[in-house]
Amino acid sequence: MTLKTSVATTAAAVLATAGLLTTTALPAEAVTRRKVCAQSVWVRDNPAGHAIAILYNGESFDYDHSAYHNGYQWAYGFAYGGENVWGWLPYEYLC
Repeated sequence: MTLKTSVATTAAAVLATAGLLTTTALPAEAVTRRKVCAQSVWVRDNPAGHAIAILYNGESFDYDHSAYHNGYQWAYGFAYGGENVWGWLPYEYLC
């Protein structure tokens, strides 16, 4: 193996390890499967952003984390149903 190949291989390993460290969730931050309690709710691209999908009562939402925007709590996660997208919805609509 040449020095150039060895350096490239080592760099690739370091980058792969760094990627693993940044994408691995801690147990306290694990995704939680929740259900929609409202009749329907829009899933948005950002808190109070543009609507990208809609979920109906009883459909699943994998809650990842939340944020506050203009005094309202927003939940971020994966919206199941016909849409299957990552997005935001008002936290109060989750059971």
